[in-house]
Amino acid sequence: MARIIDKEEKRNEIALSCINLFCKKGIQQTSIEEIAKNANVAKGTIYLYFKNKDEIIFTIWDILTKQHEESVNSRINAQMSAKEKILEYFNFNECQEEFDKEQILILFQHFVSSMLIDKTSLYTAYFESFFQKDYDFITKYLYEGIQKGEFVIDDVEMLTNSIIMILKGVLIKAKASNMGFDEAQQILTKHIIYLLNQCTRKVL
Repeated sequence: MARIIDKEEKRNEIALSCINLFCKKGIQQTSIEEIAKNANVAKGTIYLYFKNKDEIIFTIWDILTKQHEESVNSRINAQMSAKEKILEYFNFNECQEEFDKEQILILFQHFVSSMLIDKTSLYTAYFESFFQKDYDFITKYLYEGIQKGEFVIDDVEMLTNSIIMILKGVLIKAKASNMGFDEAQQILTKHIIYLLNQCTRKVL
């Protein structure tokens, strides 16, 4: 009896199989034919699951984002400070458990590059929705920190956007300086700690 194929499972399988290909060739340079060959399916099969190549990219990041959120939720608890929760959110080391963390960094850099040359605004819209989740998480725990007396913050929105700008900047610096995942993670953590320390209430 033939195995019943779960459509979402197959869709995710095809998308994730493209990570190595996109990292090697770049998103713009990779064809649907190459994607089909890499996934060991017919070209027509790709269009049964995806409208276009962009949808494959967004699916990959949907999967990675969901896994990251689940990992963060499993690590944070009520006893942790707001600062600790925010730092856990920006700890991406769980990538190495499921994927090659260096490839994930490279893939994200290709994603940003595609956004910069995108004339359809598809990548820009997805990119902004991607960072909206970061914004919501940071804001939630900054206000929690204020409520509990951990932080003194004049402008939560400004601080939240500053943290997100640091993330974007580290991604670009990592690309320009040929930086590896671990170094990029260390720099990101260091700068976020610095910002949060500036608004941490000093114990007298």
